[in-house]
Amino acid sequence: MMQINKKISKQFFGIIKQSKTIFITGHARPDGDTIGSSLALRYVLKKIGKQSVDIVMKERFMDCYNFLPDVDKISFSDKIGKKYDLAIILECSDISRIGFELNFNRFKKIINIDHHQNRRNVIGKDWLNIIYPRSASCAEIIFDMLENEKIEIDKNVALCLYVGIVTDTGKFQWSNTNSHVFNTSAKLLKYGLNTFYIYKKIYGSKSLESIRLLSAVLQTLEVKKVGKYNVSYIIATNKMFEDTNTTANDTEEFINFALSVRGVNIAIFFREEKCGNVKISFRSDSVDVRKIAHKLNGGGHKYASGATVSGNLVSVKEKVLRYIGRIK
Repeated sequence: MMQINKKISKQFFGIIKQSKTIFITGHARPDGDTIGSSLALRYVLKKIGKQSVDIVMKERFMDCYNFLPDVDKISFSDKIGKKYDLAIILECSDISRIGFELNFNRFKKIINIDHHQNRRNVIGKDWLNIIYPRSASCAEIIFDMLENEKIEIDKNVALCLYVGIVTDTGKFQWSNTNSHVFNTSAKLLKYGLNTFYIYKKIYGSKSLESIRLLSAVLQTLEVKKVGKYNVSYIIATNKMFEDTNTTANDTEEFINFALSVRGVNIAIFFREEKCGNVKISFRSDSVDVRKIAHKLNGGGHKYASGATVSGNLVSVKEKVLRYIGRIK
């Protein structure tokens, strides 16, 4: 069953039809959904005759996504000098999620596609905002719009969209996995995708350095009773990254180890950043951690959210635990 109505799909492709130059970007530290959705869109737009389609991200992504077709067409920059007829922004519930400053006056039209609940009224009112929190990924939204408009896809598009769904559902394990996820995935698999190959590329091939980083991070694991919740947390410091020759990209899925501790209600991952901030990730299988993230000017999903807070690890950790302790 479609989640995206046909009126929205027609608006989306109507704007695309009017646009000759198209810019695509996503959130900072792009993940599988951002990358897969961007590449799928580029493929589709090229097939329908759009010759100028640029994907630009601020930061590089994990090497495990390098197997995706045309991934080398993604460029990296912290500023955009060109003007475009259209900008398509993926997975950004507010402008700050983009990761770099955009001069929106450089775009004649802007389309925002997201599956996160918008936290504040910071998305442009004159944009076409395609926001469906019921969807587990942007890839699903894009697939629905392609189906609505009866736009033919191929194996490359199917692969990119499938990767978006797999990664944003945690290999179909998270609570956002539903019948629409499985129905969409089943349709994509008809294009001859090798699911084991995809799993192996994304999840089954880790560098020795990243395993050593995981070992160091797990040494920090603590479990505490905080208010009415059992909270587990882990920490990654800049020194750990330096000692293991790794980056933040190597910490993907680390928080799942903290959440897997029996009896834990809330898992937290504190990651030190060189700029003096602390990146915080929250996970739960029963508590709405999005409310905690919102208090820290962050956002995300009900059971998977995050925020970035200025300060050192000790003070930020104490601040977060103190707030959780006050939750009634």
